[in-house]
Amino acid sequence: MLTKTLLHLPGVGEATEQKLWAAGWQDWDCCLAVPTTELPRLLRDPVNYELLVASREHYGAGRWHFFEQHLPAAAKWRAFGPLRAQTIYVDIETDGTDAITVLGIYDGHRYDAYVADENLEAGLERLESAAVVVTYNGTGFDLPIIRAHFPHNLFNHIHIDCMWPLRKLGYRGGLKSIEKQLGLMRSEATQTLSGWDAVWLWREHLNGSREARARLLAYNEEDVRNLEPLMEFVYTRCVRGC
Repeated sequence: MLTKTLLHLPGVGEATEQKLWAAGWQDWDCCLAVPTTELPRLLRDPVNYELLVASREHYGAGRWHFFEQHLPAAAKWRAFGPLRAQTIYVDIETDGTDAITVLGIYDGHRYDAYVADENLEAGLERLESAAVVVTYNGTGFDLPIIRAHFPHNLFNHIHIDCMWPLRKLGYRGGLKSIEKQLGLMRSEATQTLSGWDAVWLWREHLNGSREARARLLAYNEEDVRNLEPLMEFVYTRCVRGC
């Protein structure tokens, strides 16, 4: 879906995009394969045409930050299909302020926890390796804190905040509420926990509790693992028309 996207061109909304697709302008390659004089006026506009050229070039070079900057937030889910193999699912826990205690990353196969005062800085490499970062409410919480903690991170990725397309699909509430609405289950040890419990567990960990540390990491792991089926649900539904 990403290479079909025209929504990042000025003057192109969803209805116009649908009309352009129906007229045969299905993707960037199609638009750039003909002389500009044969393009619809909106696509041969110099600004839009340059954006089409840049889109193909940046996609081919893996410069994903271009799309992070230019795609409307509501259209970023489109990056998931072609870039699924380069997607990571991210969630952080904090100490109740803006200090990260746990950075959890799941790539669809393996979960890794990057913990403050242990290996948190190593999480930078994992963040840099991804083309797509998926969060839930990460726009307002996780990503600003991560960017403040890793100010030298290139952030060459497209960020998909699942909360927004899920709202468009009619699903509202926090992550735990959404999980229940979609039938996603949590373990007995973590199903009653919240973000504030994660703060308390961190404090107990600092006091020497191994049990608290293990429970905190289990909670974070379920947060990020459950983002994968949420993203799959969003993508499947939105491809059909969300």
